[in-house]
Amino acid sequence: MVGIRSHAVLSSSSNAREFKVVLDNGTLYVDQALAEALGWTPTQTQGVSLTLSGWEPHYFAIARTGTDSDLLARGTVESSRNPAVQQMLEYLKDR
Repeated sequence: MVGIRSHAVLSSSSNAREFKVVLDNGTLYVDQALAEALGWTPTQTQGVSLTLSGWEPHYFAIARTGTDSDLLARGTVESSRNPAVQQMLEYLKDR
């Protein structure tokens, strides 16, 4: 399999864990520990719905669809489009 190897830190919270993943031809391959962290269980026959939210160039999150984490990620992206939020971030960036 030819692909891109990458790793990511999920967050800076005390529950954060780091995982290695492989991206190949548009498919992200993960190990069982990451799959279970995202809500998959070995006995289920259906997949887990995930949502990828992003605010380029530096904020991207994958979360189980409909969870608090998903809603927070989506809210962050929506807020990023707010001109008042953008202005405040520019102000803070220069400090």
